[in-house]
Amino acid sequence: MEFKYKDFTIEIKNESLWQEKTQTHQFEYTKKYSTNTVENQKKNISNNSTCYGIIIRDYQKEILDSCLLVCSTGGPSSINKKAYLVENDDIYICISNTVFSLAINGLKLNWYKEVDFATAFEIYKMHDDFIIHGELYITRINKDGRIIWQQSGSDIFVLADRSDCFFIENNIINVQSWDKIKYCITYDGKIITKTELSG
Repeated sequence: MEFKYKDFTIEIKNESLWQEKTQTHQFEYTKKYSTNTVENQKKNISNNSTCYGIIIRDYQKEILDSCLLVCSTGGPSSINKKAYLVENDDIYICISNTVFSLAINGLKLNWYKEVDFATAFEIYKMHDDFIIHGELYITRINKDGRIIWQQSGSDIFVLADRSDCFFIENNIINVQSWDKIKYCITYDGKIITKTELSG
């Protein structure tokens, strides 16, 4: 997936087949950021890790910088337009159950934060903070990666037909769970309505 930002072209690609110290990959990333703890560093990249590559090019398509993001916890995830956003020259991206924040200039890691036990699907800007649609939690975090609040439901926040179950309207977070219950949540994390849907 590619998108334009100022004079840059930013590419985000799934690199889950990337293996360290092998010749199976075609691109050498200049940086690697991993959620692995110090104790797990010896394991390098495990088979169940989710890996995304970020490549930044100039207007002439020359590569300026690149990095590999490795998340060794949580469930698998896929790249989509709702899984990342750019704000004030920083990129925020959901990968597996974690949100990474990087400065576009130099792809320096600002922080990463685990926001769900399973998967973080989408990230939205809401006022000065961000709302994360996760499989188990709806999470509000600030620009420094601090969790302000989390709300869970009676089931996972995924629908059986994989259709959209999350949107923000009139400053209210609307989300539906697997068991057909719709939640309306305020910016402060309060559930104001919980409605069982028919059918």
